[in-house]
Amino acid sequence: MPKQNQVIVAILVVLAVIAGAIFYLNTIDSAEDDMSGDAMSENGMVMQDADAGGDASSISGATDDPLGTPNPLGELTLGDPAAPITIVEYSSLTCPHCAAFHTETLPALKEKYIDTGQVMIKFRPFPLDPYAMAGAMLAQCVSPVARVAFIDILFARQGMWIASSDPSAELQKIAKQAGLSEDDYIVCLKDEGVLAAIREMQTAAAETLNVRSTPTFFVNGQKLEGNQPLEVFEELFIPMLPDTPMLPDTMSPDTDK
Repeated sequence: MPKQNQVIVAILVVLAVIAGAIFYLNTIDSAEDDMSGDAMSENGMVMQDADAGGDASSISGATDDPLGTPNPLGELTLGDPAAPITIVEYSSLTCPHCAAFHTETLPALKEKYIDTGQVMIKFRPFPLDPYAMAGAMLAQCVSPVARVAFIDILFARQGMWIASSDPSAELQKIAKQAGLSEDDYIVCLKDEGVLAAIREMQTAAAETLNVRSTPTFFVNGQKLEGNQPLEVFEELFIPMLPDTPMLPDTMSPDTDK
């Protein structure tokens, strides 16, 4: 079978799986239809109320904990694992709000909190269409050291490759830049193990964490929905960061004199 036909077949397989996933997600009540367990502040931040089963303590103590269960394909992370704050992001690579977060908010968050060892972020796939699933699969197939950069490129060029007359061809070009040959690209998209693992992570997030849209974040277990500015994240960070040590009182009198 010609390679181009193999690519088409692989995309069709992904399409069938995503169609099933979307049907499943649509059978669950949307977050907008049940806000009784949510609290919304004036700045539009939506956070899960403790009674709705989404607080940090209930999540961290669960045995079937999607947040605490590592990505079986290899975690995609940015930052120090010992950081006091862990953000888990569920996103779809074709979601414009996710792209906005990655291109507008994440750079400042990285400079101020991730690079300084205060925050680590984990990127988890929640694909909402076939091309998002294909991108998520490819992100797991590239070299581990290139995975986060690959995601960044897909978000940065999202408007270009999604709007293309042949998104799969554009996606293949980006994958090639990340080190995947044409054969690697085809093998990856036909890998049922990768496909199943991503779908399982997505299903667990929908069922256990009530993830309904992208991007959805969990900041030390605290749920935050939608593309939010850095200031909204900082509101959550304040009580989670260690207290700033007090500086010595240089104005106090020296009793030794």
